[in-house]
Amino acid sequence: MAKNLIKKGFDLTVHDVVKKTVEELQALGAKSADTCKEAARVSDVIITMVRDDAQIDEVIYGENGAWEGAREGSIFVISSTIDPLHCQRIAAEGKEKGIRCLDAPVSGARPGAETGTLTIMVGGDKGAFEECRPVFEAMGKNIFYLGSAGMGETCKLVNNFLHILNLAVLSEGIALARRVGLETETLLNVVRVSSGGSWAVQNWDLIQELVKEYCEGTKGPLWLGMQKDMALVLKMAKDVGQLVPIAGLVSQLDAFRFFPGVERSFYDYGLSWTEHGTLPKGGK
Repeated sequence: MAKNLIKKGFDLTVHDVVKKTVEELQALGAKSADTCKEAARVSDVIITMVRDDAQIDEVIYGENGAWEGAREGSIFVISSTIDPLHCQRIAAEGKEKGIRCLDAPVSGARPGAETGTLTIMVGGDKGAFEECRPVFEAMGKNIFYLGSAGMGETCKLVNNFLHILNLAVLSEGIALARRVGLETETLLNVVRVSSGGSWAVQNWDLIQELVKEYCEGTKGPLWLGMQKDMALVLKMAKDVGQLVPIAGLVSQLDAFRFFPGVERSFYDYGLSWTEHGTLPKGGK
């Protein structure tokens, strides 16, 4: 996302706890800041992309946090997937400080980020959204304004909920097909042009790659992100009194039972569990 902003000619100042990431962006023309406060002080639009609510709070309110440096009239964009109610609280506090806030989580995974074709779901101040449109268009292809603060996060969580369910069902379907002798690629070729198709079907190779990273111990974003997002989906449903029984079931699955259809790693472990009724041994 940052690389695409540089390519589009934006004057970019970056801060990250991973020094290598900052150095890579500096080589492409970005400036660096030692703290969130320093980065915010020189920015009209401040974009955050971190893991969860706690890290957002650290960025905003921590020592040398972004809001210590943010100028009145600046726009603060949360591109992480976090609790919609938390976004609303941040937006309300920002308004008191003269800072306009947008929640703008993204969808499209690594390929979308690299090619600048992300889907971006935006909630918050409409005027701020229009001002930021060129920024969003530098990073994404499908830009949606969804209403008041928190609505971008709400839409992203529902999207991720649907994706996770699709992935769980696809993985079980592949495992079942293998058990009865139907090859995975043959099944996928049919499903891609049939009613069972989904983003998970179209991107199965990418999903297997991310699962492999997790199983090799690098703990890539796939499973950890799913656990976090399903917890947020359940919280959101509880907050508004909506029953989501399927979400409750899927959220109880561990990684080994969630991906029985993956060729290696989780598939091997998942197969041992489904065949023998015991938890898999080994793996990371």
